[in-house]
Amino acid sequence: MKILIVTTEIGLDGGGMSLSCTRLTRILSQNNVVEVVNSSAASILAISSGIFPLLGKSIRMEYKLKEESRKYYGFDFVIGFGGKFNGYYALILAKQIKAKFILCLRGSDVNLAKWSEEDNWYLHEASKCADKIVCLSNEMRQNILLSNSSVGNKVVIIPNPLEGDYTGVSFPNLPSLVVIGCAASHLNEKKGIANLLCMVDEFKNISELPIKLILVGSIDDDLKCEYQQIIDKLSLQDNIEFRDKTSRTSLISMMKDWDFYVQCSVCEGHPNAISEALQNGCAFISTNTGYIAEIVSSEFPELFFKEWNPVSMAISLKKLISLDNKEIIYSKVFNTIQHNCDKQEIIDGWTNLLRCDISKKVTNSIEHIIAVGLHDVQGDSHDSITTPVLVFHKFVEKIHQCGYGLCSMNDYLAKNKEERKSWIVCTFDDGYSGLNDYALPIMKKYGFTATVFVCTSLIGKDNKWNNKDAVLRQHLNMDELQNLHQHGWEIASHGVYHFNLLKLTDEEMEYELKESYDFLSSKWGMVLTYAYPYGAYNDFIKSCVGKYYKYAFSVTKGGTSLVSDALQIRRYSITEIYSMLSITSKES
Repeated sequence: MKILIVTTEIGLDGGGMSLSCTRLTRILSQNNVVEVVNSSAASILAISSGIFPLLGKSIRMEYKLKEESRKYYGFDFVIGFGGKFNGYYALILAKQIKAKFILCLRGSDVNLAKWSEEDNWYLHEASKCADKIVCLSNEMRQNILLSNSSVGNKVVIIPNPLEGDYTGVSFPNLPSLVVIGCAASHLNEKKGIANLLCMVDEFKNISELPIKLILVGSIDDDLKCEYQQIIDKLSLQDNIEFRDKTSRTSLISMMKDWDFYVQCSVCEGHPNAISEALQNGCAFISTNTGYIAEIVSSEFPELFFKEWNPVSMAISLKKLISLDNKEIIYSKVFNTIQHNCDKQEIIDGWTNLLRCDISKKVTNSIEHIIAVGLHDVQGDSHDSITTPVLVFHKFVEKIHQCGYGLCSMNDYLAKNKEERKSWIVCTFDDGYSGLNDYALPIMKKYGFTATVFVCTSLIGKDNKWNNKDAVLRQHLNMDELQNLHQHGWEIASHGVYHFNLLKLTDEEMEYELKESYDFLSSKWGMVLTYAYPYGAYNDFIKSCVGKYYKYAFSVTKGGTSLVSDALQIRRYSITEIYSMLSITSKES
């Protein structure tokens, strides 16, 4: 496979984007031919002046596009590593060479793009045409949806890989001095420097400990002048030290003498510097943004600023310094990062992503539907009804990593035919309380929904009616069903008493279908979907069901055509879905 990466930054001594691009290039080069081009490089002389000041740039870019289209024709993928103009150029180049296009967003290129008309336009065009969109965090995913709400099915979250071991956090200067540091290849307001300077001043007001802030990186002269004005106004001359941009090796050596690396951005993707700090004995405190915050902050909130203002930040830093078990906390944090950023998992994520013809295995034509059929989610043991919580969580995570989504039948029908190729209808029969307690929080994390088929006479009751189930379960009550509905879940029909329709008289079957339909539609609006209890049906039953419902789900019988199988849609198990997507999972 031949892959072209289009970027503006690459190299070990650059910033986070540069380092991330270098590591991705190494990962992809293990089994593929990979080349890298710079989207901003000018190939020919063309003067920018006169009545059309942008004409020079347009001429240079047109020449660049022609040259690179000839050079890279026949490549399979173009990865736009970074959004804004870079992502747009990568898209144009991918179209020219007829390659698949992956937009790889890194942080501010999506988190801040909505505040720039030009950047937002580039982002919208690139995301609209991308085959897949790789984000580093859920925050980034939400921001890309603000720019283009129709691309949710394309978004995959793949964090940066963690490389290197943990050496143990230490505090070389405490309790006599607090040394904090912030670094970037190009240090500017994206790192929240002005706010950080004011935090140092506030810390001096509430703590007797002297504090030193070290700022490492190149800073534009006009910006540094403004920072110096803040320093002079607050009398921070003895507390602030500027150091020029340095190599990553030198920065790592510096970090070993710091007590805390301070991440002060209002928005981040996946700050590599936090992991690097931990690997070099330096603790961190950060604003609550980016991938690391998403996986760590709920368990260790003390490591993150509660608010983004100098007074609150100074208080948070003081409280963190006073903790007795800091070393243990940071060790646990590193283990969490290591687990979520395992290099082999990242490699597998990209390998799955590059299999862009997966959808052909799942849907052979635009009218076909793939659905997964489940019952309860709870505990840690499998049985004929139960999917263990960890197994379900892994399933949802894997579906998301492959660029697919899980949704209710209602949500599926609301999508256009092309979008449906990347969505799997998720269904739960019987409506057990484990869905509200365990399945909903997992699905909500990824913005997924599901259809729950309920028996109206069993709402809020236990499952003693099922003498084949050894586990005592509780059916969802009205409040729980309403909670699911408010989170976008579809409440659909499973009849009244969970009777096998093949064993009922015509009158009894009519009651099962109509009574359930009338009750559910009075509570949650039009009901389009039904699931056959025990998966039992025949042609006559289908005709009866069709009087009230447009779609009906079976278990292992039936088909996947929305036209010919609308009243006998087959559902698959988690293991079968894994097989369709060429996923292996020990948990399944």
